[in-house]
Amino acid sequence: MYIGVGRFSVEGVPTPHRWIMPALALLLSAAVAQSDPPPVKSWGRYTLQTTPNSLPTDSTYVQGTLKLKQGNKTLLSIKDDMISTELQPLRPGGLPELVITLFSGGAHCCTTTLIYTQDNGRLENIGELAQGNYPASFRDLNKDGTKEIMFYSDSLAYYDWSFASSPAIGGVLGWDGLRLADRTRAYAYIPGNLAADYLKQLQAALKTSTGNTDVDEEGVKSQLGGYYGNMVVAGRGLEAEKVLNTQIFPKAPKYRTWFTQHRGDLIGATYALTEGRLSIFSGAVYPPPDQNEDSP
Repeated sequence: MYIGVGRFSVEGVPTPHRWIMPALALLLSAAVAQSDPPPVKSWGRYTLQTTPNSLPTDSTYVQGTLKLKQGNKTLLSIKDDMISTELQPLRPGGLPELVITLFSGGAHCCTTTLIYTQDNGRLENIGELAQGNYPASFRDLNKDGTKEIMFYSDSLAYYDWSFASSPAIGGVLGWDGLRLADRTRAYAYIPGNLAADYLKQLQAALKTSTGNTDVDEEGVKSQLGGYYGNMVVAGRGLEAEKVLNTQIFPKAPKYRTWFTQHRGDLIGATYALTEGRLSIFSGAVYPPPDQNEDSP
């Protein structure tokens, strides 16, 4: 299973289609580069030195680097293919948090976000989010002066379909008074809207499969999984099962069998939306040396 996030607006909830997913993945690097703000150079008592990656010359490719310093002392050193920095108010009081977004390149992966605060008098990581295929979006959803982190998970990628057909699951992280935590249920309309889009696609696919038109089985399974997964995350799983049993399965009974076999897996994948993906990073070098022999 795979989890990720997405830089999309609340109003324009993403609806992955088979024909755009490969293009989205391939163009992610360029899109992130074009939309990134200028690098952060100073942040309270700290300074940041960012060096962009360089194109291969003489068969040598040089990754981008970031050094976060206090005076002449380097407190954090990062190396990755693409590195961007921005300031976002993610917890109340003090200075905005430093958000460092890393992108490893490649067609299907990977974006990681490191979030730091200095409000407690020291440099402190409050979140390492392994996002997979989507970058993050920051919005003040409840208008309290701090921003929530919107993301779109690919925890169902490759489950019983190709990557191009993989559905996305909507989620929200936010400050709960003590830490960054899953706040999706507080903004259930985000996965709920995405579920509604998948249901429309599912109903349309079954409607056009009559007569001599063959049903796209991979697409139907993906849309079914996307609908159900987002409804579970929104706290509406029982409602979704009722809709499937009354509106979908009577028209296509074989998908009832598929759903019954895979229901547990779908629930497990959606409940794993943030579990294991949001952690705390306490090191001074990223990636940690045991993960990357070339780390500085």
